Amino acid sequence: MIKMTEIKKDVWLRNGLKLLDASGRNSLKISNLCKKLDLTKGSFYHWFQSKSDFDLQLLQYWREIFTSEFIKEADAGNSSKERLRLLILNCIDSMKAESRLEIEINMWAQQEPKIGEFVRSVYEERFNYLLKLLADIYALEKKINKHALVLYSLMIGVDLFYRKLSKEELYLIFEDYLIEP
Repeated sequence: MIKMTEIKKDVWLRNGLKLLDASGRNSLKISNLCKKLDLTKGSFYHWFQSKSDFDLQLLQYWREIFTSEFIKEADAGNSSKERLRLLILNCIDSMKAESRLEIEINMWAQQEPKIGEFVRSVYEERFNYLLKLLADIYALEKKINKHALVLYSLMIGVDLFYRKLSKEELYLIFEDYLIEP
């Protein structure tokens, strides 16, 4: 058995995301996490005050990894076109054939208003970042909004497509935005 002092909070959160991705929100139980990590409920409560506290921290962790980190990496680009390109490449690279994480989080958001508020704020943050990048690329507000809607819709559509798309197909979909600046 792993000692409680050897495991860090991010291990709980990382495994929580994996469990959510693989089995959905209903499997996201303290007992399932403890079993997966071969730890006791006491070690869970060492890091989290309650299951609700864990849920909120899990969503904050998801936001950090799949929004804040993506934006940080994109911001390494020298221009808005390069930042957009880096952002899209990172999104494509992060897509896994078996991943359902975004779908599971979205379904969770539909079922619980407090979770829904948090998830909507993340989606707004992502969309606003796109608007910011596109504002430097296109002069007309109508074009900025159009391209932001198209890009965000494409990203969502990729997750909901009837089958998982190959990397080549993903590059094809986004090729107009991946042109070197």
